Amino acid sequence: MEVHKPKLIANWRELFKEWGIIVLGVLTALLAEQAVQSFEWHQKIEAAVADMINELSAGDGPQAYTRIAIHDCVASHLDALRASIERGDRSTSRNLIAGFYLPNRTWDSLAREAATASDVSAHMPHDRMLQYRIAYEMVPDMQRLAEKELADLGHLRALPATGGPIETHEKLAELDAIEALKLDNATFTRESRFLLFRIRAMHIGLDRTFVGRNIRAARAHYGSCITFPQLPANAQQATGSATLE
Repeated sequence: MEVHKPKLIANWRELFKEWGIIVLGVLTALLAEQAVQSFEWHQKIEAAVADMINELSAGDGPQAYTRIAIHDCVASHLDALRASIERGDRSTSRNLIAGFYLPNRTWDSLAREAATASDVSAHMPHDRMLQYRIAYEMVPDMQRLAEKELADLGHLRALPATGGPIETHEKLAELDAIEALKLDNATFTRESRFLLFRIRAMHIGLDRTFVGRNIRAARAHYGSCITFPQLPANAQQATGSATLE
């Protein structure tokens, strides 16, 4: 059996030729690998963006819109309740408390957190990710506010249904809860303006199905008091320094 010995490189020309073939092969492999990784990251980025858009358009956005829509209704209801509490009218106050409605929903930023945790945000163009970061800026605070509002509502509902005229210590506890809920309502409206302004600036539309569902739930309690507010069109309206039309 004939054994072929490795061919020795005879001169520098052949050496550079062999070296060039090796380098070209390595570069081709690296470029192919980079292309595959780039495609994979592109897919991951698009999936992460789709999740964030869905979270804003079908979740947080419609909820923010609803909070603005019910602001005046909530404020008027709390004013009527305060007047009733101050008169000491237990029966009317209990009826007003029973008819007081607040949306009980979570404010989510899971999609953005997932994008950050999976390092997708690091592979997105900086300007693009910055827009989402700003849009989500208020969401964690709105979730904390929702939890506080729920606790304040619990304090409001603590007024006993039986007994004579509301006593002084009961009035003070109820008035504290009412003022806390007024502040919650105002803060929610201000932060909702900001969130909706950022969503609009990113050209993300609100899901009409979820907006309609939320508004119908609110109208079941507040009726024609509910209005359809115009989305903030500028930074002045977004920060609450201008009245929504």
